[in-house]
Formats: sequence, structure tokens, C-alpha cells
Amino acid sequence: MAKKISGCFPALVTPMKEDGNRLNHEINFDSFKQLIEHVLRGGVTGIVPAGCTGHAASLTAEEQVKLVGFAREQAPEKAAVIAGDGSNCTREAIELAKKVEGIGVKMHLQICPYQNKPTQEGLYQHYAAIAKAISGEMIIYNVPGRTGRNIEPETVERLAKEFSNIISIKEASGNIEQIKKVIELTKDYDFDVISGDDGLTLDIIKAGGTGCISVAANVAPQKTSEYIKLALEGKIEEAAKIDAELQPLFKILFIETNPGPCHYALRKIGIPVGVPRLPLVDVTKESAEKIDAVLKQLGLI
Repeated sequence: MAKKISGCFPALVTPMKEDGNRLNHEINFDSFKQLIEHVLRGGVTGIVPAGCTGHAASLTAEEQVKLVGFAREQAPEKAAVIAGDGSNCTREAIELAKKVEGIGVKMHLQICPYQNKPTQEGLYQHYAAIAKAISGEMIIYNVPGRTGRNIEPETVERLAKEFSNIISIKEASGNIEQIKKVIELTKDYDFDVISGDDGLTLDIIKAGGTGCISVAANVAPQKTSEYIKLALEGKIEEAAKIDAELQPLFKILFIETNPGPCHYALRKIGIPVGVPRLPLVDVTKESAEKIDAVLKQLGLI
């Protein structure tokens, strides 16, 4: 079956102005344009604005829609724009997805509901309600480290089987055996499994996955997109060499809560993305020194 979600998709940070207001930094759209140009020059397949790496939890719904719309305007038509527009409230997730569709973006990344920790049946009903309400296509996002709830493989299979517009899952459970099971259970459907964890992407592609929604591709888009392309072409040894080179970057970008380290790394390579809004903060001096060392090792600074 044709793969709809395949390649390298940076989960873009949301640049903030350094206006001294830690509670409510304004979005820096000039820097966002610079970031989008940077990753597109690196050969990425598409972009993901307003996701977890874009600290969407600290954005208003209006800001999210504006961010997604700006990304669509800046990216060429051939580059996919996947909107981070999920919520732990099903009603709000539907409302936000419809607003995003109103500005012409039809691909939705819907995070597993966080904080309220629904059962597997609740997760099924959540995604089913959204799938029925939207006209576009949806990627489920499983990230139990942030949400406190894992979407089980059988729930994913049920959704893939019953809803043709649920086309993929972004898997960031960190559990490679679970991810392999999802790939196996959904192989007969028009459904893709994409990595949400840079460090596991090569293993996921080898198991039948189709790429990565990547944090590292903000900072090193060319190398990240290159090894993913090679892996998808079956050139595993060549891909593995680049993957091994990038592993220190994959790890260091999570030395503190994402996206703090990514904001710092982007500033170091010359993209003035500022720091996230509270409650997220900039990295410590000790973490900054470790990030600097990896960036120097990779020739990025």
C-alpha cells in the first residue's frame, strides 16, 4: 500500500520573542520563518508545527491555529504540514481540528489525552469521535511519558481497521517490542507507523516503520533526513553510520525537558528562537556546556 506518512518531519519548536515576559512571550514569527527555511533546506519531507516540541500546552488555541497557518504559507505545497491540534478534551480537540481545516490544513496530529488518563475504550471513543467529525486525516500520537497513558496495540488496530482517515500513529512509547506489534497488527490496513523517538527511528524503520517526527531535525535537518531516506531505501548500513554519528545529539536534546535543550541548540547555531514560556525554562549552565560539546563534535558550531 502507498505510504502517506513517510520521511522526516521536524517537530518544530515555537520561537519566542525575548520580551522579558516569561509568562506570555509573543511568538516570534520572523524566527519561525527562519527555522522553517532552515529545515526545508535540509531536505525534510514536511513540518509539524504546534506539537509537544512547540510547547503547544502553553499556547492558546488561536495561537496554535495562527502558527499552523503561518507554517502552511511558508512551506511549498509539496511539503506536508501536520498540525499539532490535539487536546485531552475531545470536544476541544474537534473544535481545534475544525479551525485548522478552515485554514486549509487537513493533516492532524492528535495526542493521547493527558492528565485524565482514559481507559482503552475511552481512548478508542476519543479518536473515533474526532475521526467522525473531521474531513481530513489523523495521526494518533502515543507518548505515555507525557500523557500518563499508553495506547495499546489492540486499540490502534481497532482504530486503523474502522476509520480510513486514521492513517498513522506517531509512536513515542520507547517500547520497541510494542511498536513492532503495532506494525504487525496494522500491516493489512492503509496505515503507517512513524517514530516519535529519534534514538529508535532506525530500529523502527527496520521493523517496517516509515520515518520520524523528529526533534533532532530542527537542529540537524540535513543529516537527519539523509539517514531516514537511506533507511527507507533499504540502505541500512549507510543509514546506520549517520545514525551512530547523530546518537549523541538525540540524547543531549533530552538532557532536560524537551524543548528546552532544542531551543538552546538552535540559538547556538544562529536561529534566535528564544526560550519557551513558563513553566518551561532555559537549560542550566551545566547542560548548555554538554550541548555545546555535542554541537562542536558534529561540526554544527
